[in-house]
Amino acid sequence: MNKTLHYLKTYRERSGIALGDMAEMIGIDIGSLSKIEKGKRIPQINTVLSYHFILRIPIERLLKQHYTEILQNNISQATTLKDRLLEAMTSPDVSDRITNIDTIIDQLIELQGKYGK
Repeated sequence: MNKTLHYLKTYRERSGIALGDMAEMIGIDIGSLSKIEKGKRIPQINTVLSYHFILRIPIERLLKQHYTEILQNNISQATTLKDRLLEAMTSPDVSDRITNIDTIIDQLIELQGKYGK
C-alpha cells in the first residue's frame, strides 16, 4: 500500500493542489491526509476514490501495484475453500458450490494473466 500512498502525494503535488485544499475537498483533516501520504496511515476507500475523482487519476493506476498480490491471495483462498469443500462433499449443494468456485478461480487466473505483468 505504501507505493499507492506515495503516488497520492506525487499526483497531488503534480496537480498543484495544496495538501490543505485536498484535505478539505475530501473532508478529512490535514494531519490525517499528511499521514496517509507519508504512509503512516492506511487510507479509507473514499480517500483513494477522492484522489481518483478530484485529480482524474485512473483507478487502475492508483491500485495497479496491488493487483498481483491481491489476485494471488484470492486464488489461494478460493483454492483452499474448494479443497475444504471437496473433503466435506456431503450434499449436492456442495457440488454446485465447487462448480461456482472453479469458475471464479478460472476468472481470477485470467485476470492474473492480464494484470500480473
